[in-house]
Amino acid sequence: MLLGKFVDYCIESQVVNAEGITYSHVRQYLLKCQEKGDKPSTINTKLLRIRAFLNYLVECEVIKNNPA
Repeated sequence: MLLGKFVDYCIESQVVNAEGITYSHVRQYLLKCQEKGDKPSTINTKLLRIRAFLNYLVECEVIKNNPA
């Protein structure tokens, strides 16, 4: 699951709740994926999924704005 790996990355980065996710976390995660050898299309798909998830959290009023 593409989103699961982002969640794992956030946990490794000691982000304990959704409000703690920043633009920097998203960017660093995607850079890590790029260094690992993910293709640009895979990275774009991951970004789309992360944005969709964070937009959902905004709609549910869990977070105020989408850091991605």
